[in-house]
Amino acid sequence: MSFKINDIEQKVTVPTLTVELIGHFSIDGNLQYHDDLSQLKYVIRPSNLDNTNFDLTKNNGPVHHSAHLHIKLDNILKWICDNHHRIDKPLSVEKDRWFDIDFICSRGVIKKILSSPYSYGDDWTIYASKYRGTIYLCHFYSDETEYHYANKTKMDKLFESRGFKFEQYMVADHPSSEPNLSIPLDENEKFYCMFKANFDNYSLLYGAEIDGIISEEPITDTLVGKNFELIELKTYRNSHLDIHDKVPDKIAVQWWSQIYIVQMNKIMCGFKNSFGRVTRVKEYTMDDLLQFSSNSYNVDKCKIACKMFLDNVKKIVTKNHNECSYKFKWRWSTKNIVSYSEEDPDDEKFLFVKPWFVEKMEKYKCSK
Repeated sequence: MSFKINDIEQKVTVPTLTVELIGHFSIDGNLQYHDDLSQLKYVIRPSNLDNTNFDLTKNNGPVHHSAHLHIKLDNILKWICDNHHRIDKPLSVEKDRWFDIDFICSRGVIKKILSSPYSYGDDWTIYASKYRGTIYLCHFYSDETEYHYANKTKMDKLFESRGFKFEQYMVADHPSSEPNLSIPLDENEKFYCMFKANFDNYSLLYGAEIDGIISEEPITDTLVGKNFELIELKTYRNSHLDIHDKVPDKIAVQWWSQIYIVQMNKIMCGFKNSFGRVTRVKEYTMDDLLQFSSNSYNVDKCKIACKMFLDNVKKIVTKNHNECSYKFKWRWSTKNIVSYSEEDPDDEKFLFVKPWFVEKMEKYKCSK
């Protein structure tokens, strides 16, 4: 069974997106969840963006490499357990629906769907599971990707660490501090924000990793309602740019998708040479990215593809999580076709609406 997400014969109104930040959490070096701001970082602009000398190969002690474990939705579910009052449904919403949310997922899921019209060579598999009227979406690695992560060489890990090293050059624990390069890299430490969004006629809740913020004052209690700017940090090879300093459509759309979903307005990109040194840093707004590609691309096409995917998932996913889960697979070679099937809900590998989460939510609702 299948459906289309880019049907040129079907006239679809371009959907709009509104986003509200409603929470956050931190993940420490041991991959433990904390409902706080402990991993929040502040972006410190270099004194001269056009002349930097960041050595991404420099090590200052043993690196704690990313575990690359498939966490699924565990941390988002933990945040919901701690903050369910933020998404409780109004009394007017249907009785069997507990949250005022149509879809719950990570930013990465929406990013993959949005990027599909321009994703060359990248397939994706997304599972859906319905619990108490809300559809949960989770991306799963292919067997090849899982094998790659499980068998990374030392050189693979060193190259991957360069992106984390760039972040270390760019962030500090306090807005008036300087980046501290003497601390060994810990790639497992992360900070996430939780966003509630309205995309066309759907309500969504998703978590997004945040590299850093720009704020004149330190924020110690909550980001909700505060004045600051979210910043995404990237690196890119100088040799991969064209003569006009532009990147391929695939990269430009991925960057645009990533910041569009959270209505972030700025990416700071470190351009590196073949020796692993960032020689300049450039800032790009969301509008800049619409021009920042080697060819023209149409983001409305991305928005419509995402809307059509959600439309179909909403129609297809009717059975509850304990009856079945649903597998949606997209291949870049077929471009606009998504295949789907019903799957065994007891397959541990693809279980992501966890029993402990269901138990906590049932107890909460009973007590209420």
